[in-house]
Amino acid sequence: MSRTIVIGDLHGCYDEALELLAKVGATSSDRIIFTGDLVDRGPKRRECVELAMQHESILGNHEEKHLQQRRRKDADLLPDHLETRQVLAPEHLDYFATLPHFIRLPEYNAAVVHAGVLPGKSLEDQDPYHLLHAQCVRPPERKSYWPSKAPADYRFWTHHWKGPERVIFGHTVFDRPLVTEHAVGIDTGCVYGRSLTAVVLPTWELVSVPARSTYRGGKAVALLPVHGDVNVFS
Repeated sequence: MSRTIVIGDLHGCYDEALELLAKVGATSSDRIIFTGDLVDRGPKRRECVELAMQHESILGNHEEKHLQQRRRKDADLLPDHLETRQVLAPEHLDYFATLPHFIRLPEYNAAVVHAGVLPGKSLEDQDPYHLLHAQCVRPPERKSYWPSKAPADYRFWTHHWKGPERVIFGHTVFDRPLVTEHAVGIDTGCVYGRSLTAVVLPTWELVSVPARSTYRGGKAVALLPVHGDVNVFS
């Protein structure tokens, strides 16, 4: 039986992506979806994009940023973004422009988004800002905050979302996968030296491989609880 394998944010961690696909025993009959943020921070950015081009991916906020900056001069880019630009070709940016904000998986009553959603709205009616950036929110207000900067009455969006779909997402780096009745967060910070995680449907099995290196620092402190016993690096 074919499966759907959803893999968290790569950020250039191509070797780990191949290792994870091998660990889950991915075959040509499986559907493979990446949660976006293929590029920046890590070592093999072009390879990650080209891997996603063989399968499916959501638009991440990092891909969106490169589309927004497409016509800027090199001198106006952050060093990390310039490093990504230098390894990509125009067809990679054209590919970013085709990426959806969400993918529905009706056979599992699930959907894949990059960051999050607000309650009371269908996926089609979600603000792209939330699909790409949502973390701590206070519906129906639009503003979202990083957990480390959120006012006391803002909570991580998974506390508010009650379906109908179970949303699989990346974007926010957790110390372990976040699993609730209506949401599954699978960005476990591979580029920060932690792990790369996939969720395999229809069983909802979580499979991870360890990072081969700490490619980017900064996620070893400020561990904050966000939902149950799951903490976020913020």
